[in-house]
Amino acid sequence: MANIIREPETSGDTTDTINSKSSKLDREIAKHRPADWKKNPQIFRMRSKLPKQGRAEALLGATDRMWLAIKTYAEGGENTLHNHSNEDHTFIVLQGKARFFGHKDKSVVLGRNEGILLPRGSYYRFRTEGDEPLVVLRMGCVVDAAESPWQRYAMDGTRIYGNDAENKTVVTEFFDDRIYE
Repeated sequence: MANIIREPETSGDTTDTINSKSSKLDREIAKHRPADWKKNPQIFRMRSKLPKQGRAEALLGATDRMWLAIKTYAEGGENTLHNHSNEDHTFIVLQGKARFFGHKDKSVVLGRNEGILLPRGSYYRFRTEGDEPLVVLRMGCVVDAAESPWQRYAMDGTRIYGNDAENKTVVTEFFDDRIYE
């Protein structure tokens, strides 16, 4: 077993990635998935820079069917009601609070060490609650490996993208001295 602990790289949105129709997580997986991901364990440190504006992501590990990332939010969240048609996924709150909304705006507030499991097709959106940056552990699992797990759909069936300005995506700015670990 490898004894190297991978230090994740935290990335956020830039003027080039907002409305780019490409997933930040997909770009990170392509960049950081090790060549031997099919055979060997991936060891990682749960660490991420904290944004003072916007949202960011630190990929911890990935295979062709599963991925794990720390997502951080200064404000906002995933603000457009949507579903993922080809991904079962979960959010576990590590720091701060998040209000998750479902169909007809029914909501629940989740705090530290609480989570939500979203089967494919479940509609949701969420936002941060309070002044503390929100840190969540997000794990996803593709259902049909021949299809993209990143497809998001609005209630009317139209395709939407997580980094659209319409989803209140802004350029990410990081604190110089604040990290989650």
